[in-house]
Amino acid sequence: MPTSSPDATGGLRSWIAPVALALALAVAQPGRAQLPHWEAEPTPARSTQLPQPEPTPTAVSATSPAQVPLPVGVSQRSPLEASWTNGLLFTSPDDQFRVHVGGNAQIDSTWLIGPHNVFLTNGGNSNGVGNSSATFIRRARLRVDGDIFDQFDFVVEYNFANADNDNDGSQPPSFSNLNGSPAPGNVWMQIRDVPVLGNVRIGYQVKPIGMSNNTGQTNLPFLERPDNRDAFYGPFDNGFAIGISARNHTDSERITWQYGVYRPLTNAFGVALNKGVYGGRATALPWYEDGGERLMHVGLGVWAGELVQNQLRLRARPGLRNGPGFAVPVLADTGEIPGNRQCLLAPELAFVLGPWTLQAEWTGQYLTQAVAADGQRQGTAFFQGGYVEALYFLTGEHQEYDKREGVFGRVIPKTNYRWKRGAACEGGGAWQVGARFSYLDLNDKAIQGGKLYDWTLGLNWFLNPNMKLQLNYVLERRDAPSEAVGGWINGVGVRAAYDF
Repeated sequence: MPTSSPDATGGLRSWIAPVALALALAVAQPGRAQLPHWEAEPTPARSTQLPQPEPTPTAVSATSPAQVPLPVGVSQRSPLEASWTNGLLFTSPDDQFRVHVGGNAQIDSTWLIGPHNVFLTNGGNSNGVGNSSATFIRRARLRVDGDIFDQFDFVVEYNFANADNDNDGSQPPSFSNLNGSPAPGNVWMQIRDVPVLGNVRIGYQVKPIGMSNNTGQTNLPFLERPDNRDAFYGPFDNGFAIGISARNHTDSERITWQYGVYRPLTNAFGVALNKGVYGGRATALPWYEDGGERLMHVGLGVWAGELVQNQLRLRARPGLRNGPGFAVPVLADTGEIPGNRQCLLAPELAFVLGPWTLQAEWTGQYLTQAVAADGQRQGTAFFQGGYVEALYFLTGEHQEYDKREGVFGRVIPKTNYRWKRGAACEGGGAWQVGARFSYLDLNDKAIQGGKLYDWTLGLNWFLNPNMKLQLNYVLERRDAPSEAVGGWINGVGVRAAYDF
């Protein structure tokens, strides 16, 4: 069936305010260019307080004209200073206003290798584009974020690579009637430093569950997140929910917590009706040394509440995508399961040991009053999945950790790649290798969605803090309800990615 897209006019209006603010403030008075400490991430690098600008000897200064008193009732204009560190930032001299204009893009080529029957649905029907190879734009996001009046943050982010297939639902997906359907990423406002609560965030935001789900797409060590994230955290909503949340941390930032109430989604366009859920995530650093070069991370996430239309569907796709979401074959699928309430539990564990990074998660999904496809009541059904991964920097870097967000952050190479024609090589960037095992079990009682086991090997080349090339090899085993559609899949994928 066609996927509804958000109102184009409404989407445009969402961009007008922050973009207009950036332009108006920028041209109000000339400022000086300087280098701040700024990270262009899926959530602002400054979740509680944006970084302070850091002047450098190369900064170019322009003298601002004297302030002219404005008539009563007219807001005072503020000059903005343009600067760059991993993103374009405009900052007022008094730090009352900051606007970051950026985005990211990922261009993929993938080859999925396996017999045609392994890519069919559980029922043996056509399934997306099957084992087709593909080259496509995986993500293309534009983003404006910042803060105003020292205490208020905002984000507007849209993914323009999202697409749908315009047919009546009776035909398999095709690319002859492909429609662009821009979908929101983060779209929220935040009030910082509220007494007792901390930071209060309102709008379309990442669910507070899962370390992999809360890690921004620009910082993923593999081309795709693990199976448990695809099936449990974001099968149809990309891991987002719309609601209100509060987040805080200790003074040392070694313990964080967030919690909120939301309306659950079954679409990627921020439209939710009737039902309600609650969720929360807490993280801690029992061990933290040498500025994060050695640490231990533990965390726990919870997501529970009602079901949209009193139904739950869990599904997962291959470890490599070979097209837009609607076209990627589904390998494990419960179908729509009637039920009453859901509850997810998600413990996390991670270590950084110099150039080594180890990370693991497990997810358990409970569904009460579940009903099988034959109409038989199953009581409480249980599904699960998890992963463990290891990464190693060949060039001696360590994985940066964002203490306030409780996730791994941007990789900063010791030396950026620089080798130009006619000159000697001055730097080779950062090189990282990794391996991951992921599994998913969507079978319980009479509900048989299938099982997946996949092994991924990865090689990452970070040219600089903003650009990287990635190579993945995936070996995947599909245990389907019918042996006729089970089997092995091999795949190779490459990605060129940048953000700003």
